[in-house]
Amino acid sequence: MNTADFAALTAPFLRLLVAVLIFTVPGAALSATPTPKPKLVVVLVIDQLRADYLTRFASRFLPAVSKGGKLGGFEYLKARGAYWPFAEYDYLQCMTGPGHASISTGAYPYQFGIPANYWFDHEKKQPVYCTEDAEFATVGTDKAKPRAGTSPRMLIGTTFGDELKNAGYPSKIVSIALKDRAAILMGGHRADLAVWFDGGSFKWVSSRYYLPDGKLPAWVEALNAEFTRRKDEKIVWNVEKGKPTGLTEDKPVILEKDNSNASIGREFPHWGTIGSPTALNLPYGLEITVDAAEKALDAFKLGRGAATDILFVSFSSHDYTGHGFGPNSREMEEFTVADDRAVSRLLNIINAKVDGGLAKTLIVLTGDHGSPSSAEYLTQNKVPAGRIDDKAIKDKLETFLTNRFGKTKEPWIGAVIDLGYFFNPAAIREKKLEKSTVEDAAKELLAAQAGVAQVLGSTDLSRGSVSPGMIQRQFAKTYYPGRSADVIAYPKPYFMNPHATVDHLTGYAYDRTVPLVIAGPGVRAGRYSQKAEVIDAAPTLAFLLGILRPALSEGRVLSEAIEPR
Repeated sequence: MNTADFAALTAPFLRLLVAVLIFTVPGAALSATPTPKPKLVVVLVIDQLRADYLTRFASRFLPAVSKGGKLGGFEYLKARGAYWPFAEYDYLQCMTGPGHASISTGAYPYQFGIPANYWFDHEKKQPVYCTEDAEFATVGTDKAKPRAGTSPRMLIGTTFGDELKNAGYPSKIVSIALKDRAAILMGGHRADLAVWFDGGSFKWVSSRYYLPDGKLPAWVEALNAEFTRRKDEKIVWNVEKGKPTGLTEDKPVILEKDNSNASIGREFPHWGTIGSPTALNLPYGLEITVDAAEKALDAFKLGRGAATDILFVSFSSHDYTGHGFGPNSREMEEFTVADDRAVSRLLNIINAKVDGGLAKTLIVLTGDHGSPSSAEYLTQNKVPAGRIDDKAIKDKLETFLTNRFGKTKEPWIGAVIDLGYFFNPAAIREKKLEKSTVEDAAKELLAAQAGVAQVLGSTDLSRGSVSPGMIQRQFAKTYYPGRSADVIAYPKPYFMNPHATVDHLTGYAYDRTVPLVIAGPGVRAGRYSQKAEVIDAAPTLAFLLGILRPALSEGRVLSEAIEPR
């Protein structure tokens, strides 16, 4: 065979080989047209969204697209987006503040410094709230309490929104939630505005951190004026139309001492009045959150400028009601259905108002933590569960330390917050003891308490005495010196405090697992079984926006769902 014949014979195979290399070798298809950057990024967080809510109650959700072109909520995002049903927080204690911070920073509390919603200042001898900042007074209400002021300054590092602005883009960032910590920690340091709801005055408010002149924008004032106009108007919440799943109970086992939802009634129909904080425990809280998001879209012209804008929206009401009724209640099935309607409404608003609609909008949906079934429901169904009264244990611990080391001028225990015990440094100094000595003694007493699985001390990390395992790994990722408790009594599964029907104070699967959906330009739709952590959302968004990931980010780019270029 001559050279010409050989070339003719092998040419088709060479062309096939080149094509295979282009589509299989990373970076080989560099000549493909880049995916245009989105006009808007929308991050939707549903507070206390257990991972199974999107699967258990799916038969009740709106279709992805209805006749007439109306977009659904959860089903639209699941059909059009990349869906990880079981994304995780690798936390010791899953809470609202740390959860929202992780979503925006792609990091864990040991780095960004928000290990819990509250901690205790040893020297000032008073609790500290994760976003409190007396330098920046609340704008929109005369109330000095519960906090004189707020800002994101306790958050260490940057968010992906901060990095978008650090890259020089003239982007606008707005963050909205009923809870101040949710709005502030999502928005980051460079948000143009964060607004949240003050239940006492029943108004949307903000902080001088965002509004140095101390004046609310006109659109926020207009929303507040509507609350004043409708004050005392009755709101009724009844079951939604549609066949129930049969997976929840009409009369669930709830904690009788829990009064967080007593004022809206224990059974359907529930009701409240505009102007009363308990109205926020109804789907009405979702309604007013979407109202605020729509006004923000218009006021800032989000998604209509030259650069990518960001809108953060957290639906806090789901958590308020979840604490009172628990995930086995018909209330939480109906509330998740109401969440679906609220998300649908917001998606249709965005589709109408953003240049290019949802085709030019990148959307993230997730939760900030999950929740367990109530201890009472579980024990009635033969699952080991119970309650741990950390305040009663505090008294036992105070007596124990006094008997061990002697009486002191000030108490040994400064405070207990969510199973975390904070020592009084003055008492330790008075007895000339090492902190580790007091920790070891406290661990001895706490480990003997019913319902306690392990006891973790702050000096365990510095001494390198943390043994391998899930709980120890989560402790290392959560503990922040000077803010985390000195000793944490970590409960056994399904043991919780006695103050609510359910709480979320662990890193067990029921608290740490939430859904994660990312939909929009550059994302390959599908249902993914790969391990995903919520800290992966921020670096994935940074990749799609072509910016640096947040400074402390340790999540991965969810490359399995990135469209090849």
